[in-house]
Amino acid sequence: MAKDGKAKRAYKPGNLLRHKWQRFTRGPDRELLEKLYEPGLARAVRYDRCCSYFSSSVLAAAARGFCGLTKRLLWLDKDAPRPAVRLLVNEELAEADVQALVERGDAEALAKRLQSRFKTPQDAYERERLSMLTWLLQAGFLEVRVGVMRQGTGIAHAKFGIMTDDHGAAVVFAGSGNETAAGLLANYEQVEVSTSRSDPARHSHYREEFERLWRNDDPYVFTVPLPEALRERLIKLASTEPPVREPRADRKRLEAAMVWRFISEAAYLPNGAGACDATMMVDLWPHQRHVVEDTAAAWPAGRLLCDEVGMGKTIEAIAVIRRLRAGRGAERVLILAPAGLLGQWQDELREKGGLVVPRFENERLVWADGTSEPVPLQDALRQDVLLLSRETARLEAQLNRILAGPDWDLVLMDEAHAARRARGIEGEFNSGNLLLDLLRKLQLSGKAKSILLLSATPMQIHPWEPWDLMSVLGVGGLWLSEFAWVRSYYGCIAALSKTDAPVSEHLTRDADVLLRVEASSTEELSNRLSFAVGQERRELARFLRQQSPLTQRMHRNTRKTLDEYRALGLLESRHPKRLVDDRRFRYEDEVGGFEERAVYDAVTDYIERRFGLNAGGGGKGFVRTVYRRRASSSPRALGESLKNRKELLQRVVSKQAYDSYLPPDEDPDLRGFLNEDEELPSGRIPAGVPDNPRDAQSEIEEIERLQNMLTALGSRDRKRDFFWPILQELLDEGRRVLVFSCYTDTVHYVRDFIREFHPSEVGSFTGEGGARWDGSLWYDCSKEAITEALRKGEVQVLVCNDAASEGLNLQAASAVVNYDLPWNPSRVEQRIGRADRIGQARDSVKVVNLFLEDSVDDRVYGALQRRCGLFEHFVGPMQPVLAVARDVLLGKLGEDEVETAAREAERDDLAQETYISAEAVRVKADSPVAREDLLSALELLDPDMPVGATRKDASWSLKLGNRRRRLGFTPKEMEADPDAEALLPESDLVAEVARRLAHKGELLPLVIGTNADGPFRASVARWLTPTEIIDVQSCHQLKKLVAEWDGVRPEPARYQEALRAAEAEAAARIQQMKVQSDEVAIQAATDQQRAARLRLLAELARFLLCLSQQGDLNQTLHEHSSRKDARAEWLRQAFGLLGNAYPDWAEELHVDLQPYHEGLPENRRNARLLGSELHAAMSDPRWPSTSSGPAAEV
Repeated sequence: MAKDGKAKRAYKPGNLLRHKWQRFTRGPDRELLEKLYEPGLARAVRYDRCCSYFSSSVLAAAARGFCGLTKRLLWLDKDAPRPAVRLLVNEELAEADVQALVERGDAEALAKRLQSRFKTPQDAYERERLSMLTWLLQAGFLEVRVGVMRQGTGIAHAKFGIMTDDHGAAVVFAGSGNETAAGLLANYEQVEVSTSRSDPARHSHYREEFERLWRNDDPYVFTVPLPEALRERLIKLASTEPPVREPRADRKRLEAAMVWRFISEAAYLPNGAGACDATMMVDLWPHQRHVVEDTAAAWPAGRLLCDEVGMGKTIEAIAVIRRLRAGRGAERVLILAPAGLLGQWQDELREKGGLVVPRFENERLVWADGTSEPVPLQDALRQDVLLLSRETARLEAQLNRILAGPDWDLVLMDEAHAARRARGIEGEFNSGNLLLDLLRKLQLSGKAKSILLLSATPMQIHPWEPWDLMSVLGVGGLWLSEFAWVRSYYGCIAALSKTDAPVSEHLTRDADVLLRVEASSTEELSNRLSFAVGQERRELARFLRQQSPLTQRMHRNTRKTLDEYRALGLLESRHPKRLVDDRRFRYEDEVGGFEERAVYDAVTDYIERRFGLNAGGGGKGFVRTVYRRRASSSPRALGESLKNRKELLQRVVSKQAYDSYLPPDEDPDLRGFLNEDEELPSGRIPAGVPDNPRDAQSEIEEIERLQNMLTALGSRDRKRDFFWPILQELLDEGRRVLVFSCYTDTVHYVRDFIREFHPSEVGSFTGEGGARWDGSLWYDCSKEAITEALRKGEVQVLVCNDAASEGLNLQAASAVVNYDLPWNPSRVEQRIGRADRIGQARDSVKVVNLFLEDSVDDRVYGALQRRCGLFEHFVGPMQPVLAVARDVLLGKLGEDEVETAAREAERDDLAQETYISAEAVRVKADSPVAREDLLSALELLDPDMPVGATRKDASWSLKLGNRRRRLGFTPKEMEADPDAEALLPESDLVAEVARRLAHKGELLPLVIGTNADGPFRASVARWLTPTEIIDVQSCHQLKKLVAEWDGVRPEPARYQEALRAAEAEAAARIQQMKVQSDEVAIQAATDQQRAARLRLLAELARFLLCLSQQGDLNQTLHEHSSRKDARAEWLRQAFGLLGNAYPDWAEELHVDLQPYHEGLPENRRNARLLGSELHAAMSDPRWPSTSSGPAAEV
């Protein structure tokens, strides 16, 4: 270029003295870069630099601003100084290596050391800068020398530089500055700058020092040229063209860094809760969004999720956990589920919510990919999120470990209706079964800051059951002091809703009191409630309903709720209609079948004679029920039962040891019920075996006779033959079919029969897992595989036992055949709910029930269908009837009890209200990030960046360092790949991507202030422009701002000011969350204690009224507590619990109890004076443990 005279004349010499230099320059900010290196090197023709260790980052960072210097050198061409740039780097060697270098010129150790330090940059921007500098080396404009301490210890730490222009004027800088990437971009560095004019002595000092070092004349530092091998390695990195322009700004990396940083903080933004929902593996339905938003926002106030089967309670709970763990207070979560559902929960957490959670079973932590490790429970409890079976947690030894272990921010219990009173009596509040006691201890001890309960049937038998669950959620006060308050309140609602007659005075009075005391109502409602007419009555009923804790704490979405959402235009999908078809068969008819009837009758006679007498003691009737129902299920189930029974009896005859209980697989569902109800301590069913060998031999002979009769039938089976055309009819309609039986033996029997005609289209699923036929044998397959085969249509018929009714989502099927009916009618809804659930594509689900004509099942289930609508819809308020029907099927009650229970349920207004459908609520979908944003963020990652993303077909993976991480975005992808990870905004994986993309000290217009305190975390995102600060609320908004960004970095002072403001706002949000959570927890504890106090006050008042009607209650209390009898001791104890202060009875009780005594018969009064009710109130578990101190003087 310099050969052209015109170009030569165009050259404009640089002048360093015309620039105004800042004497002291510091970092981390742009001053070192923009106020020293870039303006200095743009004006210089020489650059001498004594810097730090040799490395690729040193060379790349030192090249900042070199484009201006390179242009000058090219213009000067042959007149340019060579070398124009002299870099002196230092290194540290062992003393022997230094001696070899100094005395013999042996640079081998130095070369190895330098080669090991030099790594090819991973960052594209750094590589470009390095190639620019190495071009200067290749062109002869750059030389590098390496200095080591002559004595072999220490390093040459002098750090200074001299930039010299065409006129010989120079800028000198020295201090802590260095050219490492960290030095320029992150570390706090400070240098002092002067010119050859402003401080000629300083310039002369550093000039002479550098020259001395470069000539290797320094007495302390030995310098040598860069080893040739390394020099050649550097030249290979040189750019092919002269670097006359600054390397392109690292725009793509900067954009990706800002997007990923925003995503990593999105869940903690003010509107960030929606980010957790929007990045689930599934889309939430409108009713689920409302449940999740309310439940998470209410924390630590507990909630009861009671959506109908198939409406997605589990997904709601997972979304709540995601929200709360994203800095909203619940870092530690304990999930208590039935033992048989732990695996299903673990899969759902990962495949629907992206959460990897271990389960504890058999003294091991088991992870979703099947890996496990042995750990004791106390160690497992240190996991932040843990799945634990309810059966394990309720045991005394394990419960004590839980109570002694770390606290939980949230405890979730599935199938929570199993937590109920030990005795179904209204006054027996204190007597919880093991599960209810477990929940109470967790809540009242403070071990669980919040409790979340799941149950499709919160009321199984008695109307107070959901209110007992409300109590462990923290509800108290008058509502839970005595159940009579609840009865009156809902009696008022029923009177307003169902009649036009005036509402009775006591109902309106109690409702008014509850609203004023518990809802802080200032309106006098008694008159309005008494005299309302027409529409006002309905509006008041709705108002009362909304003020109840049951409505405020319980979410009960039903198919009716979905219809409301559809009417609002918020839902397009329609739930399917159920088409119920009861088919009745007979063993005998006009063309035969008498042999089968004879076998069935003989077996029935044997069962009634043997087990009607031998089933005494615990579990009476269970043995008889098991054998009777297996006999009617299938010939194989009957045959296996007879074989097992005979083998057991033979051990009795031969006087060998034997297990006196039925084998677990005889009726696994019944065994699960015993575990839940604790009717049998062992959870197992006694076999009812004769004690002496003679009786056992007699029974063996009877069994052999039955076996012979069964064998004589051969392949004849009227029930199976009756079933076959029904199945063909369903398949011809294009339906995939689920066939359910209670028994694994029957499942195998039915699938083997279907396999003869549809070998490749039949599968099975039991508690043992899935199975398919390969042409020669049945092979095992996973839950995921059997579900996918059904979805694809490879399996057209899936034969299941009730393990599938709990564990699988099988909405690809649209027909359910009940080959036999469960002894527990509640199971029916679970079965149908596998197909009739969210995601069912067909407009109808067929339900076919096979009944033996005029059997007990036929009659009982027929009554349930007529009176409760069983099979057609969820029975809701008729749930208590199912409990009675269960006992009828178990032989405990007569069949007429079903009708009686149905009439009672129809009259039970409280039961009707418990199962009332929730109203549709519009919820604004507001999320800063969604799944689509995550996918587009992956597309921003280039292979040249510190993090790479690869897409193969529809699957993505991330490369972080040497490790590749496979990603999943749908349940199908997560199921297919056990190693796939979910890309969640709040995950460590996303945080790691954001961290790798950012450079330390890099100031960008996206400013995110974050603050954390224990389980609380909050972030605020802002965008800085030269004139304003913009709140960033979504990834979409950020992408727009990034696209419009001109590349100008914010001023450091302004950036820091914005950052401090954002951090302060985040800290204020955390403080607000902490205060709110503490207030809720304190209020719950207060309400619980107030309920216990109000209960005691009421019982004490009744007791005192029975003692005496003379004088006021406090006078009676004083007089009788001063005596020397047992009652006086009771009264003193009650007085102590009340705080050793006389109560204001009228003010606290809100009701006049005087009429109570006036209508009380003498025998009832005497019974009350026995003190059982008073003692129960004093033993209320809600009293603080410190309250029961010594009795005080009254």
